[in-house]
Amino acid sequence: MKELIRSELFKLRKLSSVRMIFLFAFIAGIIQGFSPLSGYQVYIVSFGPELSDIILISVFTVIFLCTEFSNRTYGNAFLCGISRQTIFSSKLAVYFPALLVLILLPMTVSISVTTMRNGFGTDWDTVTGEIAATILSYILYRFFMAGLAILAAVVIQNQIGTLGISIAGIYIITIIKPLKYPATQTVLICTILQTTIILYVTARIFIRRELS
Repeated sequence: MKELIRSELFKLRKLSSVRMIFLFAFIAGIIQGFSPLSGYQVYIVSFGPELSDIILISVFTVIFLCTEFSNRTYGNAFLCGISRQTIFSSKLAVYFPALLVLILLPMTVSISVTTMRNGFGTDWDTVTGEIAATILSYILYRFFMAGLAILAAVVIQNQIGTLGISIAGIYIITIIKPLKYPATQTVLICTILQTTIILYVTARIFIRRELS
C-alpha cells in the first residue's frame, strides 16, 4: 500500500496538467487579492458562487483518475497481482489531500495578498471560531462534490463524458442541496455520511465492473 501511495504521489508530481491546474488556482488567488476589499471581506466572498469550485474539482478528477482508464494503467496493476480495493484506496489517499490543497489555495492566496495590501479588516480573535467552522463546512461539502465526481469517473471511464456529467450533475445537486456557511452539526454529519456512502458505492463499482 505504501509503495502504491508513493507511486501515486510520483504521478501527481509528474503530470504537467496537474501542475497547470495548481498554477491556475494560484494565479486566480493572486488576481482576486488585488481588490479594494479587506482580507475578511475577501474571505466572505470566497464562499459565494460554487460553479468555479465545481469546475476545478471536476477537471482535477478527470486529470487524476480518468487518464488511468485511457492509459490502461489500472489493468496493468491488476496483472501485477494488486487488488482493485488496494488500487482504489491508494488513489483516494493521494487524491483527497491534493484536492484539499487545490481548493484552499485560491482562498488562502487571495486573503493573504489582500490582507497585506489592505489589512484584515476585523479583529482576528473575534472571528476565529466562525472562520474555523466555515472552512470545515466548505471542505466537507467540496469533498462531497469530489465524491460525486469520482463516481462519474468510475462509471463513465471517459474524460469528456466524465467532465460534462460531473459539472452538470454536481451543479444540479448544489441547487437542490445548497449549503449555508457555517453549516450546523447535523448538516455536517449528514454530508460526511453521504460522502462515505458515495465512495463506498464507487469502490464497489470499481471492484466489480470491467474496466475499458
